[in-house]
Amino acid sequence: MISIADFSIRRRSLRPLGTGLATSQAIATLFIWHSNQHLRLANEALQQAGWLALPAGPAAIKLGTLAAAFWGGLFYTLSIGIGLILTTWALLYLWQRLLPAKPRWLWIAAGLWLILAITVNLKGWVLYPTLFIIFTPLATALAALRRGPDTDDTQTGRLWPIPGLTLVLLTLLWTTQFTPQMFITIRDHLLLSNPVGMSVNNFYYRYTLYAAQAFKSFNQKEARPCLLNSSKEDAGTPRWIQTLANADVLAVADSQAADVIIALSPDQLSLTSPHGERVTTKPREFLADPAKWLLQFSQKSDRYAPFRRLTFVGLLVGFPVLLFVLVDGLIGRLAGLFAKGRALVAIRAALCMGIGILLFIPIWTGRPVKIQKDQIAAALSTADWPRRVAALRLMEEQKIDIADYPQCRALAQSPRVVERYYAARVMAFSRSPETFDLLLAMLRDPHPNVVCQAYYALGERHDPKAIAAIQSQMLQSDHWYTQWYAYRALKRLGWRQTR
Repeated sequence: MISIADFSIRRRSLRPLGTGLATSQAIATLFIWHSNQHLRLANEALQQAGWLALPAGPAAIKLGTLAAAFWGGLFYTLSIGIGLILTTWALLYLWQRLLPAKPRWLWIAAGLWLILAITVNLKGWVLYPTLFIIFTPLATALAALRRGPDTDDTQTGRLWPIPGLTLVLLTLLWTTQFTPQMFITIRDHLLLSNPVGMSVNNFYYRYTLYAAQAFKSFNQKEARPCLLNSSKEDAGTPRWIQTLANADVLAVADSQAADVIIALSPDQLSLTSPHGERVTTKPREFLADPAKWLLQFSQKSDRYAPFRRLTFVGLLVGFPVLLFVLVDGLIGRLAGLFAKGRALVAIRAALCMGIGILLFIPIWTGRPVKIQKDQIAAALSTADWPRRVAALRLMEEQKIDIADYPQCRALAQSPRVVERYYAARVMAFSRSPETFDLLLAMLRDPHPNVVCQAYYALGERHDPKAIAAIQSQMLQSDHWYTQWYAYRALKRLGWRQTR
């Protein structure tokens, strides 16, 4: 009879890691594909009703492509997926090392697994998150098992905690800089300062909204299609349609495309989700504060809230650990060609620690340069780009008009993306016609980060002359993220959906 004692856990993580990643990516691709098809249906219904839908124009075409589903799904694979994979493999590995021949601990782990599956469904059944929780750990565990006992009885077998200790030390090092500023520094100094980093950054901005759309709550969406059922057709219905449109809740004819079904009678208004969650109020109370009731409906119908929290934890913890595991494994393979035993363990630990420290140095040295207001002019003229960026950030913080400085145009046309990024943000506080024209030109910048900040700045200037230019440019774009910023800018300028 086969028992658990007949099996052991693989010491190398390649097979369980690869199997778990493939399983997670398959589920994620299906998840994004299903979300994209629903969004495409909703957008078609919105357009037929005469509303502006997002994504629009060339960007909307990608909703029907497998590439958008696959690359968008990578966000889940490298967050919740990798978190589940590494947790599963680590628990199995520790079980073998610390608690061999004690299968009851596996039952405890299975119980925790069941609790996790229940947790993601606390606010209602969600198919794809449940598939992630069930099949990603299962595939990882099956791939980690091998027939036969553990044969690692060498001296190196007693050094198994060393990689984990290295990871802990690097984590402690990096947590010294763990502030919101750290992510800005990573973007400015590691991503936007070199071609490889910019490729990673551009990939993120190109595909992240496909993933985000799949688990957004009602209130997090931009254009929300609704089916408005009135007790009778009367002269008040168009007024209700426009009132809802002002809150980006847009009436459509197709119930399959609707995110909310609104039933309206003289004495009652109900908001019902496609899954049946309902919020009821009186029409006059809704009209007094639509945002309040829409938020309440969003919170009640938000089934993905537990999954979003797990995904965030996976992204924050799982992805950095994955990088460590991959680097450690690559070093082990290469160093294994000429080193064995304790020497190999030492080389792996030393090189991983060294790489972690080298990546940490730009974060440490890239902390914002402190300058005073009277030093801005000199800082903008220096050859040191971090100092120029520090001056721009100070100008943004103190809302200083960049048009007062002769370097304005040069900064807006700088070859450095990070400088154009902050130059666009600072122009939000300028009222100069020159900066207005520069921002319109920056809407055609080749880098999406700069385009987004140009839209942001135009929205903050509250100049309605920008509305036509924003609409024209966003409808030509094939980039969903920049269209999202454009839509928000239009709303800041007082534009509302009409048909």
